[in-house]
Amino acid sequence: MARCLTIIAFAPMFVLGLGAAARAQDEAAANQPADAQAQPGEAPAPAGTDEAAAARNPPPVPSTAPQFGAAFRARWITLPGWFLGMFTKANRPLSSYGVGFEGYRRKRDAENPNRYWEISLGVGYQDMSPPDGNWLGKGHAANVDTDWVQFKNFGFWTVDFSFLQRQYFTDFFGIHYGAGLGLAIIQGDIMRTSSSSACTDSNLGDTIACRPTVCKSPGGGCTEAELANSTATNKNDSAGTPSRFREGSVPGAIPILNLIFGVDFLIPQVQGLEFRIDAGFYNALFLGGSAAYTFP
Repeated sequence: MARCLTIIAFAPMFVLGLGAAARAQDEAAANQPADAQAQPGEAPAPAGTDEAAAARNPPPVPSTAPQFGAAFRARWITLPGWFLGMFTKANRPLSSYGVGFEGYRRKRDAENPNRYWEISLGVGYQDMSPPDGNWLGKGHAANVDTDWVQFKNFGFWTVDFSFLQRQYFTDFFGIHYGAGLGLAIIQGDIMRTSSSSACTDSNLGDTIACRPTVCKSPGGGCTEAELANSTATNKNDSAGTPSRFREGSVPGAIPILNLIFGVDFLIPQVQGLEFRIDAGFYNALFLGGSAAYTFP
């Protein structure tokens, strides 16, 4: 009987001891790294398994192989009065258009996978014909040197080579900027006719008070017939005897300076397709857009 009482007395303590030992084992197992805990029926995994697997299967590195593409561009071209005013006292601002095609080679930056370096070759046409009107250079007398100027089918056929950087911030948006040089082949003519000696610095914009004396249109300006007739009736152009003549100092070609900045909009659903908005200088200020496709 005494032995039974002893067993009954110590049994709760034995059970409590087993429970404490079990809890200690569970806590030790929970504190082990996940890769060190074996699943039922599996041998424990050696330490460092994830690191070893990562070393064997590193994440893919973005390709830096060059890509090639093509683009079509369309631009609004302008030479505003304030810009021309840096060189002239009287002028006619230009507002026109330009179109072109580009081929480019693009390469991903080795250090920044969202940055690309691009070289492009472009060809295009740029209309450079402002409206007819009076022109006078700075430092010249208005009553002697003011000319009524016409730009006849005047424009540039261009080829340019540019270097750009593109930085993408998301899968569908980025920016670009760069510069380049090119050559413009000039087409068309510039025709000049001396305006009246009544022209002054204050009335250069008045196309009735300041225009060639052969021009009689009551609405101002000059008609083509009036200017053509002046060429037939006079040989030497002057304020008193106006005679339209072709400007002979226009070169056959001039260099192109290209400065560009813009934003890019990618279409994730159509790999390689992107649209751009551009602004800059291309021997005239411009604002425009283009559509491009980069070949896989």
